Amino acid sequence: MSKAKKRDLKIVIFSLIGIFNTLFDLFLYVIFFNLTHSILVANVIATSAALIGSYLLNSRLTFKSKKWTFKSFALFVAVTVFGLWFLQTGVIYLITPMVSTIPEFLWHLFGPLEATAKVVGPKIFATAVTFVWNFLWYNKVIFKKESVTDQVIASLE
Repeated sequence: MSKAKKRDLKIVIFSLIGIFNTLFDLFLYVIFFNLTHSILVANVIATSAALIGSYLLNSRLTFKSKKWTFKSFALFVAVTVFGLWFLQTGVIYLITPMVSTIPEFLWHLFGPLEATAKVVGPKIFATAVTFVWNFLWYNKVIFKKESVTDQVIASLE
């Protein structure tokens, strides 16, 4: 398989896992937002719950990692936590005020889900930003294939 096709397949698998994790994340986000009325609390709880499943699925299915290591998990957590808790939460806070600039008649199209759409809209936009952030870090750093030299050095240690 060509390098471009492998990369494209990797992006498709990453996207499917991301869709699953995003739906799970959104489900928890809405529940905890309604319970706490706090964007920060809801986002931290929801993204934390999706984090471990994301590591397990992406390491095996997307990036074909042969082993789970503390180092890869720690890097995954660091990149993901920054992306989800700081980058995503920051984007949500920046985008949320813009919700009030959208004409009300457009929000009415969501019917009984109008209030939920106003909360979820910024979250979906922020998710797209973190999608790019995460894929680049996971692919280029965390699950980067070891070179032959790295494998030889590791076997000597």
